[in-house]
Amino acid sequence: MTVEELFSLQADENRLRSLYIELARHEDFNPYKGNIITDMPKGSGAKNFSEWYIEEEERIKSRIEYYKKKVQEDREMIEEYIKEAPYPESDIIRYRAINNLSWEDVGGLIGYSRQQAAKKFWKYVKEEQKERNAHGKL
Repeated sequence: MTVEELFSLQADENRLRSLYIELARHEDFNPYKGNIITDMPKGSGAKNFSEWYIEEEERIKSRIEYYKKKVQEDREMIEEYIKEAPYPESDIIRYRAINNLSWEDVGGLIGYSRQQAAKKFWKYVKEEQKERNAHGKL
């Protein structure tokens, strides 16, 4: 598993979080609030506001559903990877890639310093990647 795949769960969770924020802002949006422009002609060529509002809400909700599924898939993939890892590395990977803890927190939970935890993590990931490349499991 590549480093990008390991941290794809965090990236997708961040995207999902930002989509929820975008949806909340969209639901709170009021186009008439603070409108101080007067004597402007009403154009008929523009989209109806309610159509735009509904389309935008559907777009955001569909992206949320997509990222929910992607987060589940990423988590399952990482869980399989963790099952193959030996004891301290499996916990380090879980705390770092799934729980999104800092190296200080990971080291504290495992009983290592942050440098030791990081070195153990990167050493295992690099060695495992070399093994996969050597066996053609890309």
